[in-house]
Amino acid sequence: MKTNFINSLIKYLIEKNYFNLINSDNETLDFDNGPTSLIKDYQGTSVLLEVIDGDRYDCEQIAHMMQSGATMLDNINGTNASIFKLFLFDETPSEEKIHIIEQGQVDIILDKKFMKCISVNIMNKNVQKHFSVPAFDANIVKSVKHFFSKNLDTRETKVEDVAELIALRQKDFEIQLKAKKPLFTYGLIAINISVWLILKLISMRTGTPYEDLLPTYGSKMNNLILGGEYWRFISPMFLHANEIHLAVNCYSLYIVGSQVEKLFGHKKFTAIYFVSGFIGCIASFAFSISSSVGASGAIFGLLGAMLFFAMKRPSLLKSSFGANLMTTLLINLGYGLMNKQIDNFAHIGGLVGGFLTTGVVYNAKEETSKDRLSKIVALILVIFVTIGGLFYAFNNKQNTLLVPKLDALQTYDSQRNFTESEKLAEEILKLNPKNEYTKINVLWSLSVAEVSQNKYAEAEAHANQLTGVSPVNGHYLLGIIYYNTQQYNKAKEELQAAKKLDSPNTDSINDMLSDIDNLTGK
Repeated sequence: MKTNFINSLIKYLIEKNYFNLINSDNETLDFDNGPTSLIKDYQGTSVLLEVIDGDRYDCEQIAHMMQSGATMLDNINGTNASIFKLFLFDETPSEEKIHIIEQGQVDIILDKKFMKCISVNIMNKNVQKHFSVPAFDANIVKSVKHFFSKNLDTRETKVEDVAELIALRQKDFEIQLKAKKPLFTYGLIAINISVWLILKLISMRTGTPYEDLLPTYGSKMNNLILGGEYWRFISPMFLHANEIHLAVNCYSLYIVGSQVEKLFGHKKFTAIYFVSGFIGCIASFAFSISSSVGASGAIFGLLGAMLFFAMKRPSLLKSSFGANLMTTLLINLGYGLMNKQIDNFAHIGGLVGGFLTTGVVYNAKEETSKDRLSKIVALILVIFVTIGGLFYAFNNKQNTLLVPKLDALQTYDSQRNFTESEKLAEEILKLNPKNEYTKINVLWSLSVAEVSQNKYAEAEAHANQLTGVSPVNGHYLLGIIYYNTQQYNKAKEELQAAKKLDSPNTDSINDMLSDIDNLTGK
């Protein structure tokens, strides 16, 4: 009975807790000849678990085990290491054995190294932790209790079952690289840098600011895509807002792209990258009216490819590789949600696109009919997401109503047709645009149009609204309004507030403040 219990428990710990068996030679696998050692990394701590049949050893032998464990712990280099000894007893053990177990535990607090013990009463299905510090037990107690609650202790398990499980796990970690060098990754990095350098040179020769060149050379702009420039679904992948944006994306592409290209080969990597970037741009076009550039949507697609690859190998997913991958995804998605300047729709669209595209191109080692069906489903989903996304994007209220009006407003502003600007800006505000930058730009245009028509009361009201979403612009406009209406004290207060917020209109503010001092004799 004890043999079957030990076999079942070890299989459970390997299968569900992702422990690895030490010295797991399948031909000599035997858990009856002494303690069984398991190991894993848990949240940055090396965890060694020894499963011990406590009934087969007397007090002196258990004391020797505890001493050997203490010596092993002391010899472990570095910090953050824990040894857990899991003693299995058929019935309630003697008080002497429990005393030896409890007294033999070790704490090396400065190095965060511990040797702690847990005992199991198989008959009563009782699990006892013989320590309170540290609280950490690598979820061993919880796992054993769950093992009992599912009546897994009564399941017949042979050593061969454990050996088969270990063999399957080893297959998850057997990775055959499809490409030796990530040449296409290097090529994409070179293209991104070359495009940036070319635009920088154009900027230097023409005197046009770099950022003003991006719309001309391919940034995602909804109004231009609606006007038929469909190539802008691809071109943003090669453009970057500035040097930092370029450096971050090239570094990310180097790290993630190199791995994906080696795993899937040049052709499949290229398919994943560009389909991800395309779907990411569709998502941005569908849900955001802001102009955007960058390869990050495609890079998120590569992360989606890594996620799909790991999900096909459960042991790999639940290893440190999977933990690191999930952490990277969550950090990047979380940072994007906190930073309003980041195009999160492109990131999420790229992630989904990459995951689904990988489902189409992924080849299992031993492909079954289920795998082939999964490929077909993934292909259908890629087509559905692409066509459905495009249909929604070209027909939603945002792109059919708001974008054309914003485009017309920009034209009226450039023509200084303030009467039409005022009317159109008010129409746009009635549509209640959700994008904060859209609200800022429309309120700015409306306030400027009203000031230009000497409608100072209306302009003041809208400038106050602007202060709520963009204090620096709102205070600046209020300063202009009060300056023009000769309310110099108020003008000075608002202009100084804008200056403290690092307004880009500092020269204009200083000129008005100087005039106010001259006019008021201060």
